[in-house]
Formats: sequence, structure tokens, C-alpha cells
Amino acid sequence: MAETKILVKIPPELIEIIGKQKDIEHESKMLMATELYKEGEISVGKAAEIVGLPFEDFVEELKRREMKIYSLLGLPEAKAEEDRAEKYIT
Repeated sequence: MAETKILVKIPPELIEIIGKQKDIEHESKMLMATELYKEGEISVGKAAEIVGLPFEDFVEELKRREMKIYSLLGLPEAKAEEDRAEKYIT
């Protein structure tokens, strides 16, 4: 799927908070994907895909941000995702 480019004006104060050293595009994707994941709109696997990180790295990022790993998928999908994530959260 082709990406859509959108121009977003970011106030200087926000850039200062995020940090000039961080990749604003990557951090924006991360914030949107983690929020959609937290709200149950997407799975952890889909969030990792959106951000462009391997599943394992995204799970580590969730841990770093002190976010719980959960799923609103159907039982078989949730179990598979839980099994996949479990080895990275201990």
C-alpha cells in the first residue's frame, strides 16, 4: 500500500519536548500506532507494521513506554499474539 503524505505544522514547543535529535516522522508514527493499539483499534502486530519495526522491537518499545500488551482480537488470534509477545516481556 502506498503511503499518503500529509503536511502537519508542529509548534516549536512540541519539537522541543520530543527532542530535535529524534526522527519526528518515526516518533509521530509511533505515537499514533501506540495510541491506536492502546484504544484497541489495531493489534500489536499491526502497530509494529505501521511504525516499520520488527514485532520484537515494537514490544520492547511498549515496555519502555510502560504500556501493557493486550489484545482485543478473537481468542485464537489473541492467544497467538500473546504467545509471540510473551518471550519478549519477561
